[in-house]
Order: sequence, then structure tokens, then C-alpha cells
Amino acid sequence: MNKKLSQKRSGKYHFCAVLALFTALFLLSSSLPASANEDDWDNLTVTLGLENSLVSKDGYTLEALKFDGYGMVWIRVSKNDTILEDAVLENNSSGWCYMDNKNLRLKAFNVTDQRNLPMFGSLFSPKAELLFETKKDIEENVILELDLEEDKDEYLLNDEVIVDMELRNTGQVKAEKIGLDLDSDGLLVREGCPEKVTLDKGSKKKCELRFKFPEKVKENYNITVNVNWEDGSGEHFFSDDVEIEVAEPLNIYKNAGSEGFPGSPVYVTVSVKNIQERTVNVRLFDLLPATFTVINISSLEDDSLSSDSSSYLNWEFVLDPEEQKTFSYSISSEQLGAHRVPQAHAYSDLCGQLYTESSDSENIITLYKNISYMPYNNKNLTQVTLSSGADLSSYLDKNGYALLDITVENEALDAFVFIPKGTKLSDNQNEPLKAITITQADELALPGSLYLAGKCYCKLGPDGAEFDPFVRLDLGLNNSIEGNLPSIYCYDETNSTWTLIDSTLNENRISAELTHFSVYAALAEPPTEAELLVKLVN
Repeated sequence: MNKKLSQKRSGKYHFCAVLALFTALFLLSSSLPASANEDDWDNLTVTLGLENSLVSKDGYTLEALKFDGYGMVWIRVSKNDTILEDAVLENNSSGWCYMDNKNLRLKAFNVTDQRNLPMFGSLFSPKAELLFETKKDIEENVILELDLEEDKDEYLLNDEVIVDMELRNTGQVKAEKIGLDLDSDGLLVREGCPEKVTLDKGSKKKCELRFKFPEKVKENYNITVNVNWEDGSGEHFFSDDVEIEVAEPLNIYKNAGSEGFPGSPVYVTVSVKNIQERTVNVRLFDLLPATFTVINISSLEDDSLSSDSSSYLNWEFVLDPEEQKTFSYSISSEQLGAHRVPQAHAYSDLCGQLYTESSDSENIITLYKNISYMPYNNKNLTQVTLSSGADLSSYLDKNGYALLDITVENEALDAFVFIPKGTKLSDNQNEPLKAITITQADELALPGSLYLAGKCYCKLGPDGAEFDPFVRLDLGLNNSIEGNLPSIYCYDETNSTWTLIDSTLNENRISAELTHFSVYAALAEPPTEAELLVKLVN
């Protein structure tokens, strides 16, 4: 019985010893300085000897005073030329030697020991390799950075405005209760930023700010995010903003004939399109070249025309969203030489915001002397090539019939219109056509699985032009076409539908005969997938 009691007591003592060991380890770990986080220290490995016994770092200086030859070294530590204390470091010690309120620590791991040297080793030059580490100067205040970035350079009024916000904590401490305040400058807020944010050090907060435009708009808006927080140094504030610009509502184009003769007409066309999704009130001014006077005016809105001077024309009208109006007139002068054609100017009102815009191109009209229409009757001249918008009047008779084969081209769009000799060209007033324009139309919705096989959506003008018997449109195709063979389609702007027209394919080009103008494009179906069923028979 005494033997069992003795065993029980022995087991109890063993359990208590183990418990005391774990308790001691726990207390030891908790007694280690908070700076045990290795990220908080800058380290340097140094080698000291009798010949090079000094080393400095971050204001601290180490000096090796003496080596005992048996794996120990006597080190003196100074800070800014003031001696802090001395320490004796032992080779391969597992513990750190902390100094200066635990802002400096040393450890020796390779100190000369003569017992480990060869028989003929020398002690005249003992060495000591040390780990010399200083605590980083950690900024205890919060440091924040904010970035705002808009998704577009300019906006249409039906666009949703999206601004990416990123708030970063670049300091070394956690930031709590960061206040955020959003100023939309009149934009309607669909999704804003949080009012309070907490960020750990090195972390960030991202969100999308979403807005839409109000009924009455401004030319631009400044979206501002204000940030505020409080730390040990007090209250702090800063902000960042981003500018949101509204796209100007009008696209204005002006084309004039490049050549003429004294007293003969030169034809000018001005086109204005509303690219915004809201109605625009427009007042259009078009100045005449010096010495020129107006001969004839034909426009879609004759009642809108007014002029108090012979030097300019003035139209007032309203444009619905995506609506375009075209005005044309003829001018003449007796003055020979080159004449600059002024830009057309428009003053518009978009939802209370006023804009002033100008056409983006300038023309030069050259009037020649001693040139008549007689050369065009020369049998050796059978065809002519003109640029889009060039004056056609020199190549048509008084009834609008082509005197020779005419090609009107737009090299940039790789498109041209061929007019056979004898074709009658007339405008919407049944007058001889003055010019033909080939421009790139906006991207349009396509039915079914059709895709664009040509290089652009091609807009031919002016609207209302008619041809008897026909003109031929020729379009370039993309280099690689996958799918069914392409065809030319005509777009009906009234019904928003595409209609297939007879086309002729020739290598990388396609053509079709037209009797009127609209928007045209070369479209194709994607490749169809076919299943092949194979039956094996013995």
C-alpha cells in the first residue's frame, strides 16, 4: 500500500513539474519585448577585429575592446559620442543583448575560439561576427492616401458616371473611424461612399461611385471626397476631386467646292448633328468668304433662315436627340485667286447650358481665269476622280446629266461612288446635284447574327439625292472574313431596319447599284456549324 501511495505522489509531482515548465515558458515569452516582431528592426551583420574595431549605424557606435580567445568579446556601445554601456558577448549565444531602452540589440555568432583553431593557428588577429540591429522609427500617426478616377473623358447626358475611389492606409498603425463625405456638385448620386471606414496598416478600401445627370446641366462637375480622422497628433482633414466634363452637343461639318470661275456658282453644304440624348436649341451662323455673295439657298428648313447682312447666313432651329440637319447654298465672286472659306459657328442651349462650337474644317476656293467648260468636251477626257464633298457642277450639264464618268472617293474610308456618263443627278428640290459626300456613320445595331464585314458604316449624302438610272457604291472589305460571303445592306433610319440589296463581290471589294442615298454597310453571317454523321458498314 505504501508503494502505491509513493507511485501516486511521484506522478503528481511529475505533473506539477511539467505544469511549472509550461508556465515558465509562457511567462518568458510574455516577458520578451514587444519589439520581437522582426519587421520592426533594421539589421546589419558586422565583423570586428583588433585592426578594424569600430562600426557605426543609425547614431550608434560599436567598439571591440578585448577578445579573450575562448569565444567571448568585450563590446563598448556609444550613441552620438556618449557611452551607453559595455557588454560581453559570447559566441553562438541564443539570446539578444538589449540596450538603450530596447532600441538596440546585439548577438554574437562567430567569435574566435582558440580551442577550435588548428594546431598552428594564430591568435594575433581574432575576429567577432555580430548581428547589430536597431529598432525602426515607427510613425505612430495615421497616413492616408486617396485616389479618384473617372471612367470617361467626356460624357453624354444619358451616360452613367462611374468614379473609382481607392483609400489606402500607408502608415504603420491601424486607422479607425475614418470619416468620408461626398460632394457630387449637383450630380444625382446613385451609389455613394461609406460614411465610416476602418483600415489596418497597409490595407485599402475600394468602391465605385455612381451618378447620373440632372435635368438642368452644367458644362462640367467637380466630384469631391472629403476625408477626416483623428489620431494621437490631433484631427486631420484632406480631400481629392475629379472633374466630369459634359460632351459638347453638336457635330458641325462644312464643305465647299474647291474650284470655280468668276461669276460661276460655288456650292457650300453645312451639316449639324445633335449627339446628345436631349433636345438642343441651335442658332447657326455661317460667314461668306470675302467678295462672295449668295446666289441661291436651299435648306431643309427655309423658314428658319434669316439674314440682316450680305456677309453671313443665320438659321435658328431645334434638334432632337441624334437628329441631323443639312443646309446648302451657292455663292459667286468676280475676284480671281484663292479665297479662304470661314468656319460655321453654332450657339446652342442644352438643358440650360450654353455652348459655342465651330466646324472642324476649312476650305480654300480658287477662282481661275481663262478656263471654260470646253475642255470637258474633249474626247480624250473620259473620266474624273473627285474627293468627297467636291463641287460637281463643272462635270454636269444644266439638267444635271454627267458629262463623263465621275468617281467620288473617300480614301480614308476605302469607299467610292462611281457615276456613269449620262446619269442624271438631282437633289431633293429636283435641281442638279452640287456635291456628293461620303462620311463614316455611327455604329448601328445589327439584326440577328450579322456582323460588320466592311471597314465602316458608310453614310452617303446629301439626303434626298436621286439618280437615274443608278450610281455604283464600292466598299473595301476586312482582310480576313470568316463566315458566309458578305453583302451590302441599306439602313432605313425611319424604321431602324436593314435591307439586303443585290451586290457583286470581287476579291476584297464589294459593290452595289444605288438609286438613292442612305447608310450602307457590308455585312455577313458568321460561319455555320455542321454535324457530319458517318455510318460504318461491314
